[in-house]
Amino acid sequence: MDYCGDGCQLKFGHCDKTVGEPSPDGTCGGDTGFTCKDSGFGDCCSQYHWCGSTKDHCDTGCESGFGDCSSSTENSKANATASITKSLAPRATKAPKSCPAANGKTYKAECGAEFRLECDRDRINGDVHWSGNGFYTSTLEECAAACARWPQCKGVNWVDYHTFGPCYMKTSNTRARKNSGVHGAVMVKSCTKGRPTKTPALDQPPFGTPKPTKSTRSAKSTKSKSTKVSSKPYATASGFTTVITNSAITTITPISSGTTKKPTAVSYSRATASASTCASQFNKREEEEECTPCKGQSGSLPYCGADVNTDHYQFTPKTCRTVYYEFDITNGTVAPDGIERIAFLINGQMPGPKIEANWGDTVVVKVNNKLTVNGTSVHFHGIRQLNTVENDGVPSITQCPIAPGDSFTYKFVATNYGTSWYHSHYAIQAWMGVFGPMVIHGPTSKEYDVDAGTIFLNDWSHETVDSLYDAAQDSVNGGPRIMDNGLINGMNTWGVQGSSNQTGQRFELPTRLEPGKTYLFRIINGAIQSSYKWYIDGHKLQVIGMDFTNIVPYETDILSINIGQRYMVLVKADQPEGDYWMRADNQNACDETTQADDIKAIVRYSGSNSHSVPTTTKYNYTGACVDEPLSSLVPVAKINPTSSDVEFVEDVTLSTVDTLFKWYLSGTTFMSHYEDPTLVRILANGSAPTYAGDLVLSLPEMGKWVYIIVESAIPLPHPIHLHGHDFFILAAGSGTYSKSTPLNFNNPPRRDTAIMPAGGFLVLGFLTDNPGTWLMHCHIGWHTSEGFALQIVEGLDMIEGTVKNKCGLYDTCAKWDDWVERVAFYQHDSGV
Repeated sequence: MDYCGDGCQLKFGHCDKTVGEPSPDGTCGGDTGFTCKDSGFGDCCSQYHWCGSTKDHCDTGCESGFGDCSSSTENSKANATASITKSLAPRATKAPKSCPAANGKTYKAECGAEFRLECDRDRINGDVHWSGNGFYTSTLEECAAACARWPQCKGVNWVDYHTFGPCYMKTSNTRARKNSGVHGAVMVKSCTKGRPTKTPALDQPPFGTPKPTKSTRSAKSTKSKSTKVSSKPYATASGFTTVITNSAITTITPISSGTTKKPTAVSYSRATASASTCASQFNKREEEEECTPCKGQSGSLPYCGADVNTDHYQFTPKTCRTVYYEFDITNGTVAPDGIERIAFLINGQMPGPKIEANWGDTVVVKVNNKLTVNGTSVHFHGIRQLNTVENDGVPSITQCPIAPGDSFTYKFVATNYGTSWYHSHYAIQAWMGVFGPMVIHGPTSKEYDVDAGTIFLNDWSHETVDSLYDAAQDSVNGGPRIMDNGLINGMNTWGVQGSSNQTGQRFELPTRLEPGKTYLFRIINGAIQSSYKWYIDGHKLQVIGMDFTNIVPYETDILSINIGQRYMVLVKADQPEGDYWMRADNQNACDETTQADDIKAIVRYSGSNSHSVPTTTKYNYTGACVDEPLSSLVPVAKINPTSSDVEFVEDVTLSTVDTLFKWYLSGTTFMSHYEDPTLVRILANGSAPTYAGDLVLSLPEMGKWVYIIVESAIPLPHPIHLHGHDFFILAAGSGTYSKSTPLNFNNPPRRDTAIMPAGGFLVLGFLTDNPGTWLMHCHIGWHTSEGFALQIVEGLDMIEGTVKNKCGLYDTCAKWDDWVERVAFYQHDSGV
């Protein structure tokens, strides 16, 4: 797709258009970044923006899902939602769209006040100094009507989330800048009747939720009982036995003690009180500066003069651009390989919608928890979260879980770029379906012709992972689980190929390969326990990036990709035109999958007229659970670490507590409490909780090199993931680390997830340059919940100064506490 309709063209990888005539350069000016149905902006749907989980949000021919939207019928079919979804709640009716048709028109409120409507115009600063500024309304007009009820309000900005959005009231109308999806209303005439003289009731719509009455509060202690119980119970990782009742999940009774819901920390009661204070005080909202793209930098958009050699730890393009997403997390049913199972979905699909932005963009993601009996969160895997620790999305570390019925908005700048994914960090909920791909566009170490999109790999079980968790941690009758299948972009078959009882459908790459062209594949491993060998039969792979780091290109036949890792791979269409298998062979040497060698998708050349399955032959190799060779992973932007200022050694062991498996680091198994997150405790009390004992690493000084050595005699590899940082892989090997082990200080591999070899060690290093509370853990889902984690408190005295959404954190904890008190919640795992 190389145009955007009406003479406008693709620019910087997205549709570039504003209302009005095309600019002299042949584009349409501005930087909208997305277009949606009824926007009047042509038919380039969902460019860097979620336009809905179904095609009714987009112009004809566009679909949500993997790959870019296109007006072609072929791509429309190929990009359809990957998994089959059933029993979903109907979508809320969308509010009527005001923009762009209302641009320049007048809206008249009931009191006679008149507002001039401005589409895609953001008047920054001048906000009413009230912490509740940013309350939600369904339309721009409703936002303006709220302004008419507020003394001194002269106008508003409203962010279009496609169903509703935050409304910001202004005491003055400052200079406007173009900002797609942010609409304004300027008061041109005051109220002619009932002019407001005092602040309206802030606990009433639209400014707030009505306060509960005494009778409502007393009803909290009444424990509801299920009257209809299915014969199929499911044990959840959050500690409840749940059943299917009229297609909904209902809480029955706790199955384990663990930690109770009752918060005991003084800091938490202070945080709860602070939530009430935030709701009533007019705290000053952080004001944004006027923004000029690339101001003070050496080039122009998209990357302001930066290239693949630029050190992104020291430079971020100033794009002045924000992309918005809104995620509804719901209960649902899926059948990705033809076998139906309950799951959790994002906007009605699994995997969830792709987050897409440019290096330097601000990303805003509003998460609405519409689950029935589960908290949730979203972690943006590998995103550095530089000075935005409250947006890391880790319950009990950076926030309380988002309670059912509550919402939380994450906001961060994409200071690093490449391919990644987002997922829930609440218990093992990610592998119930709360995950999706994420692409941050930036320069690459080698050119290519076509971006073939994300290839999301994950393992799958026909029973829910929640129901498997008790068996996984049972040291007497349980142990390691065998997964049933693997999925590629949410799809695969189950059963013998071609047999009458085979179910499901293979993912088929929507892009057909044209001979001679080079294609970029973005490979993501989002499995709970599985490592894969990924390849396309008969084709060479050229690896150009890992995690969020560009590397010097190298060639291989087969890519070893472990849990949490990502690679960017080039494939040249240099084979005879035909149909080829794309494979993700599970490595049973790590963890077993029943259908380990039949995790496949289909790649077709443009000259193929076949609709049948390929007959190509797989590569021969020796199965192993390993990383790509460290010597091949050479970063393009060279950085040399120095000797350590601080060093920690963590010995990994496995033990049992009350017949339950627990992972230990140097004699301690990790434990944290949902109701008392480390970050909230620090904001309230200035100190971290001590539940994790020695597994809270204190790094008070900035600018210091920290080395962490993780080692184990157990013959099982572990993917180690660090939040808030990339790390340098200084050494890895079998046996035990010793002081004589040589460390690589010459531009070593940089990534955020690496394998600690089976029965071996991993030495990783990073520079303390990001104040916050950061988690480091094994990314095997069972192991994290069983205590294989530690946390880092970095730059303690500087953390509070970086937090911009303190009230949001307090409010989330207050609502979580209110919810768990009503349902008698018990925490069932490590809390991360």
